[in-house]
Amino acid sequence: MTRSRRTNVIAAYVIAVVILFLGRQLFSPASEPVQDALIFISDFDSIDASRNSNSVYRIGSDGRVLRRIVGSIPHGNGYLRTTDVDCHAASQQLVIASHWRDLNGFHHALLDGTGLHLDQPAAGDSLAATRQIAIAPDGTGIVVSRQFDNFEAPRFGLVAGDLFSRDYRIIRGPSAQRSYISPDYSPIGRLLAYIIQRHDDADWASRLVIALPTGGQEQVIFETRQRISEVAWSPIGEWLALVVDGQIYRIHGYGGHAPVKLTDGPGGGRSPRWSPDGERISYVTGSTFPGHHQLMIMNADGTGKQRVTNIRGGVTNGCWV
Repeated sequence: MTRSRRTNVIAAYVIAVVILFLGRQLFSPASEPVQDALIFISDFDSIDASRNSNSVYRIGSDGRVLRRIVGSIPHGNGYLRTTDVDCHAASQQLVIASHWRDLNGFHHALLDGTGLHLDQPAAGDSLAATRQIAIAPDGTGIVVSRQFDNFEAPRFGLVAGDLFSRDYRIIRGPSAQRSYISPDYSPIGRLLAYIIQRHDDADWASRLVIALPTGGQEQVIFETRQRISEVAWSPIGEWLALVVDGQIYRIHGYGGHAPVKLTDGPGGGRSPRWSPDGERISYVTGSTFPGHHQLMIMNADGTGKQRVTNIRGGVTNGCWV
């Protein structure tokens, strides 16, 4: 009788634990939205280094709570080397680009790292060998800079579509003399900024331009004989941050003004990203030790530079939420 009663008590306890667990899974509120954090790519983890891959991390803008949110992504018999990330704070979406020629698409997840999957085009142009990726402010449009075939050297063009229909089209095709890189939407998504790089001996090497997302007429904001490699549009729309020969500048989004230099250190600056209020810019700077980079934050005028990370590895800045 005692043994039977004890068995019944244990069974009741187990059932209660199972019911409590299922109840929490079914009725607990969704995880808190990710806010006031920087999303970046790095290979500083020993696992990533041994796999020749990298992962997506999140860190608070105060440098606290470093968290790996998307680990090394399996691909074939190995792992992906991702090239760029972008995110959409309102919908908590995260997109991850990879410069692998046999990967037609990009990886898509939530900012907490859940729901990771390969998002492939349902129709239209392919998204193989993507270099950079950008989500529109409405959370549906997307544009990538990807490598095109039929050229002796790598050439990049812009392909645009949306996350729901997964129908993609070329909006700027490259040529032997030109590549189109680093696309970024204006704050309300009506315009697209990107960079044209020349591959011949023209009187300019790079142009910063603005056009319609559908590929309309281009307005040249700035051109130079130096190399422009990245551009990022501020959330208020007035300013653009750009990287010229390894240093970060700020230029007026309407043109007509010379760019203002914001970084001037030996490590340079790259991957500029604006804070949601437009008051600060996060970026990456190199160190004197090969392969070491750190994530930094500065005011929009270049003052108040502060280090966010203290890691050993390569870093690519992604987005600020």
